[in-house]
This record gives sequence, structure tokens and C-alpha cells, in this order.
Amino acid sequence: MLAHLSPKAKQLLTEQHDQLMLDALTTTTKVATVQQIIRWCDHEHIQPGKWIVLDKKYRFTRDGISKIQQTYLMIMQEDIFDDFSQDNHQTAAAKSADEKLGIIKPTHHIILTALTKNACFAGFQQAFYPNQQVNLELDIRELDFAVYDSLVMIENRDSFNDWHMFASQIKAELGNVLAIYRGDSQYSVAATKVLQMWRETRPQGKAIYFGDFDLAGLRIATSSQCTHLLLPQWRYLESRLVSQHYTEQQQRFLEGLKQDCPSAWRPLLQLMHNNRAGLRQQKMYQAPLVLY
Repeated sequence: MLAHLSPKAKQLLTEQHDQLMLDALTTTTKVATVQQIIRWCDHEHIQPGKWIVLDKKYRFTRDGISKIQQTYLMIMQEDIFDDFSQDNHQTAAAKSADEKLGIIKPTHHIILTALTKNACFAGFQQAFYPNQQVNLELDIRELDFAVYDSLVMIENRDSFNDWHMFASQIKAELGNVLAIYRGDSQYSVAATKVLQMWRETRPQGKAIYFGDFDLAGLRIATSSQCTHLLLPQWRYLESRLVSQHYTEQQQRFLEGLKQDCPSAWRPLLQLMHNNRAGLRQQKMYQAPLVLY
């Protein structure tokens, strides 16, 4: 069975098609993708263009791309120019045999939240087993941010799982909290969207970053435009800094932080920089936590 063209191949053909409309002499140096397209075309006896510099620079023709489009549509029932940027796997399946072309992934609107109370939490305990925290996936499109006073974004998954423990250590009034996992490849897209939605709908609400006390954590909080950091009290931080938690790999963040770090957090930046030390979140159990 004839293989499908890869998303990269279709993207290149679309780009070249558009550029050829403006300049018939346009070329591409994306050799690996060109070679994949040529192999597909050889199977279908299509001449898509020619090498300007062998294995270095290729020029497609409008006629060649048109033949690829027509042939692909006939045998694959798919238009190589289809745009999947607004498709999820379900809608992409209606346009292509490869549903994974849909850019909107199943978790792009899903956040992981930590529940430590409410009716849902009580229902879980009754239906399954007693627990101090329930982690729940929520659809950000259905959330009503107006019912929350503070958004807490938690950096590390193990610390997120123990949010119920950290919450008892907080020496500040946060009100009704929406606690979410910052996310890995599975949850990060939705977590980023939640921050944006929070800023738009709750401009006076607290957007709190709770993570490692290091350059990377401070950079994430700064770039995310969080309003507060949740960290141990100053004396606790100062007395328990760990030099191994201030790594050479993170030094690249320092210059940017010197420019962009909010003024309220600059003493924290100075503390870790002067001592060349930090403190990971896993070292913050039983520490009194405050807002900065």
C-alpha cells in the first residue's frame, strides 16, 4: 500500500505552491522532505520539479504540485492543502485517514486540578476510598473563574500530588483556590491557556506560582506573568539553600531575569545568585509558606 505523505511533506508542498504563485524560480533546501516527496512521486510517475543543486537545492513546479494534489486526492481521498490547525482527532478523521493530523490534541483543553474539599471530593471518598486529595481532569472551556479567588500553578507533579499537605502550611489567605499542575507534554498547553484566561477574566485575582526556588522556576513565573510566588519564609529559605539546586544549566536564564524579574522578586533573585544556591520544591515540606 502506498504510504501517506508526512505532515512535513504536505506543509512544504503548500509553502512551495504559495511561493510559486509569486516567484516561479523559488527553491527549497529542505532536502530530507524533498526526497520523501520524490520517492512518493516516483511511485506515481510524477515529475514534481528538478534539482538546482543535486541533493542541496530543489525547485518544484506548479504543474508538478498540481499533479501531486490531484493524484493524492484520487487515491488517498485527502487534499494535501487541507488545513488541520483547527481540527481535533475526530474532525481530522473526516478529512484524512490519519486522524493524528489534527493539531488540537485530546488534552489541549484539559487541566489537572487538585481537590481537597467540596461535594465532588466527598462523593469520591464515598464511592471509592478515603483520601486527602483527588486529582481531577477539567475542561477549561467549562470553567467559571468567577468562583475562584486564587489560581495556584504547581511546577512538579509529585508536589502537585501532595498539594493537600502544602496547603496546610500556607500562612496567607488565598480564599477559594483553583490549584492546577503546570503540566508536561500532556497538560502544559491547557495550563498556559488557563493563565491567559485567568488574566482576562480575573485581573484582580492572584495568579500564584508554586515551584522550585531556582532560576528556572523564577523564569517560568516571570514569563507566565504570575502575580505572586508561593515559597517558604525568607529565614527558612536563607538557612536551607542547597548549592546543587543552582545548576550551571540554568545560568542562561540569569541575564534575562536581571532585566525582566518583577521588582518584588528581585531580592529572591539576589539571594540565590549571591549564594549560588536554590531550593527544590521537594525540600519545602513542613516549611511555613508565604506569598512574595
